[in-house]
Amino acid sequence: MAGFGIVEVIVSMFLLSILAMAFLPVLVQSLQVSKVNASIATATQLLSADLDRARASGPVCGFNPLETPPEDDAFTVAGSWGTCTVDRPSTLSYKSTVKDAATNEVLAEAVTLILVTE
Repeated sequence: MAGFGIVEVIVSMFLLSILAMAFLPVLVQSLQVSKVNASIATATQLLSADLDRARASGPVCGFNPLETPPEDDAFTVAGSWGTCTVDRPSTLSYKSTVKDAATNEVLAEAVTLILVTE
């Protein structure tokens, strides 16, 4: 009797399927974490671009809030300016927030200060 019989092959396939089922939840969870990490990375890039646009808007008070439509409909980018004072030079704060459009969950948020000289 050389080789494996049908019973041994079926038992080994059964054991391999049990092992595969044990690792399935780990695989699903890693895919979900990967998706969340990709969303946060994209939100951080959008946030950085929004802050760069705010800094490039100029060192004067009285400008309109930036309109920053994201390249993807999955995110919303919103910015708000702080109160401008009459003292010069001064700083003006700009707060940018990136949210998930589907869940409205904040994915990234930051504040930058802009020097106002005029």
